[in-house]
Amino acid sequence: MAQSILEMAKDLVMAQIQAGALPPEDMQKELQKTHASLMDLKTKEEMGGPSVNGAGSDGSPAGDHLQWKRSIKKYTIECLECGASFKQISVRHLKDHNLDARSYRAKYGIPRTQPLSAKDTTAMRKRIVQESRPWEKAPTYIKARERQAGSNATAPKAARAKKKAAAKA
Repeated sequence: MAQSILEMAKDLVMAQIQAGALPPEDMQKELQKTHASLMDLKTKEEMGGPSVNGAGSDGSPAGDHLQWKRSIKKYTIECLECGASFKQISVRHLKDHNLDARSYRAKYGIPRTQPLSAKDTTAMRKRIVQESRPWEKAPTYIKARERQAGSNATAPKAARAKKKAAAKA
């Protein structure tokens, strides 16, 4: 039997949480948003979806909501407000349009996790972060590692003491 839309939405949101792309406290809001998107897609699919000439079943241009995807290219990203091309859309540039990153994303339907930079720039930044591993320099990470190392060192001693106590009894 086919999965219900609610189950699909739940699976998608859980996958985002497990991948670390979504904090668990945002689960309900994201679940509602994903469910609404899937319902919208189902409705469009049942109505026949986009036609061959590129127009949707309601006559609107197909993929208008996907315009932001076309604006992100390998080496440049195009500002959807003015059409200028950049390696990344900066806060300074968005201020020229009286926008911030959040309102720009909301206006054009861009997911909050989508970087406002060219694909190559995003890949380069990701590579640099993976190489430098900044989370390993964080004080909380260092303390947790020390605690873990300390508990691993005391675990064998505790096990031996337990065995001795059991042997005496």
